[in-house]
Amino acid sequence: MKNLKKLFVAFIAMVTTISCGDPELPVELFPEMQYGAYARKMSQEGKFNFYDIAGSSVDMHVEYYDEAQGANIAEFDIDVEYVDVVGGGAGSIARTNFRTISASEFQVNSDGYLSNDISLGFTATLAAVGATESDITGGNYFRYWFTITKTDGTVYDYNNTGPNMQSSNAFGALFRLNVSIVCPSSLEGTFDGETVGWCGLTGPKKQFEWVKSGAENLYAVVGGDFSYGAYLGCYGGWTGVPAGNLKVQDACGILSPTGASQWSEVYEFNDVSMANGNADLIIDWVNDYGESGVSTLNNWSGGNWPDLN
Repeated sequence: MKNLKKLFVAFIAMVTTISCGDPELPVELFPEMQYGAYARKMSQEGKFNFYDIAGSSVDMHVEYYDEAQGANIAEFDIDVEYVDVVGGGAGSIARTNFRTISASEFQVNSDGYLSNDISLGFTATLAAVGATESDITGGNYFRYWFTITKTDGTVYDYNNTGPNMQSSNAFGALFRLNVSIVCPSSLEGTFDGETVGWCGLTGPKKQFEWVKSGAENLYAVVGGDFSYGAYLGCYGGWTGVPAGNLKVQDACGILSPTGASQWSEVYEFNDVSMANGNADLIIDWVNDYGESGVSTLNNWSGGNWPDLN
């Protein structure tokens, strides 16, 4: 950053030299220029886990820059809003104040710049926007807005700072940050499955397995088929099974089928419920060929199933 500033000074000096013969300089001389300011995000770690709100935070180390190595910055203000993309904006919550960091909280780091550590806590963020766990949904996000106010009263934020500075790794100017609400999924494991099929018969109970496939929250069915035995029960000795690229998707505890069978059949879960203290996962399903079933999945290798629907 020191080298960047030196280059900027050299550029101003070059322009001044070239314009030496002009009666009026077309640019403001460096000593008389108004200087900007910005915060630079040096590191970031953490995430907002929908299943662990109290233990979730995003933690950053930030340095402050102006013509006096951050000494002319009075405060760093943080606002936040909730953006509902899953619900098409219906549940969005308008921008409000999160916290204000005064210059007295800055500390000089080993490079000689003022800096501090900032923690964006999930719980504190919910409190700021006046929301509870029931008001938010995995897949949506919080957007933080950062504003610098200098001691002379000038303000620098997302709206008056160029996109090149904000997007460039060399600057890493911190004026806006999106933090998504994620839902870690851990449904992989073996279980016993038994299904009452569309023909009224119950297929044989056997062991199946879900393995992660293609994404963090997608699971392929291994050791059997997507009907959990209904095909065998209703078609007798016929061994054909719905395969293709059918998978189970876990979207923050909401299960749904994705993909299609090798015959291009698509599936739908009419209902997903828990029974016997989450020992049983019950899936009422149907496909567009008219085949259907109610599958009971239990003895999951992880113990009882988590709350799913």
